[in-house]
Amino acid sequence: MLIDIHNHYIPQRFIDLVRDDPERWQALVYRDEAAGLDALVAGRTQPLNWRGPGRLPDAMDPGIVDLSLRLEEMDAMGLDMAALSVMPRLFYYFAEPDLGAEVSAILNDAVSEACRAHPDRLVPMGNITMQDTGLAIAELERVVDEYGFTAVEIGASVNGRNYDEPEFDAFFQRAAELDVLIFVHSSSPPGADRLPRYYAQNTIGFPVETAICAASLIFGGVFARYPNIKVCLTHGGGVTPSLVGRWDHGWEACAEASQAIERPPSEYFKSLYFDDLVYSDQVLRHLIDLAGADHVVVGTDYPFDMGDRTPVDTLARQSRSDAEHDLIASETAARLLRLDV
Repeated sequence: MLIDIHNHYIPQRFIDLVRDDPERWQALVYRDEAAGLDALVAGRTQPLNWRGPGRLPDAMDPGIVDLSLRLEEMDAMGLDMAALSVMPRLFYYFAEPDLGAEVSAILNDAVSEACRAHPDRLVPMGNITMQDTGLAIAELERVVDEYGFTAVEIGASVNGRNYDEPEFDAFFQRAAELDVLIFVHSSSPPGADRLPRYYAQNTIGFPVETAICAASLIFGGVFARYPNIKVCLTHGGGVTPSLVGRWDHGWEACAEASQAIERPPSEYFKSLYFDDLVYSDQVLRHLIDLAGADHVVVGTDYPFDMGDRTPVDTLARQSRSDAEHDLIASETAARLLRLDV
């Protein structure tokens, strides 16, 4: 069995709402004529002035909306199950909290409906309005109580704020109490003004943002306060695995780095989970050796251009044993998502 924990979805219901009233939803649906695809962007009410080659970054692959096509492509990719999460552009952190909460509820209702229609193939992952902790906790509790969600997706930062800020602590406490997996997806790369070319906001900025998020959770004491909390980082944790040794050295060298944690950062690193989307066999092997096969899961980032369309082959090249293969392919994901498979 192969379970994909990183698989994106845009409900047609939300696309229709935006098409009917873009001002109301602070978003826009428009046409990428060159690619022959509709495009969706949130937080902007004008089409992208795109000068680069190829399709627009806002363009939507049909499979991100069409569940029938998605299931066909899952079959072709060798995926038995996938956890559905909305694309990061729909986090709506840019919006006023009430609008963000309304959008999250609409998206979560639609994700739940999609997964109930295909319970043997699709698992729901909630979208949470993180710019207001009270609203975040309310939606977290709603999707757990009403729909039985076992996972939610959040951005790696919230409007420039990291998760070591006291305002976020109550959310992580409640997620730990509810035994809900927190799936962290990069969404707002730091230093964007220095990464204007070469797709560097994606290839450099996002991996760095993920590491900043991991550092804020570790150095900020979130794992120390809530040792049972479950956090999975996309794209292999970005550059996080390569920095753990440096973090330990900094923790020993500078008192500021040890204010909130009594043990070295590498001890809390052991609590993190990672998808296997790192694009390199050597890097993936390093991640498995460092984090453990029981802390790595399959992630394809379907259907985006930085995704993995051959996850079976990716995993086959890495597994040193059947036991290691099964942990990464399905057993760890099933445990995190509390699936009975």
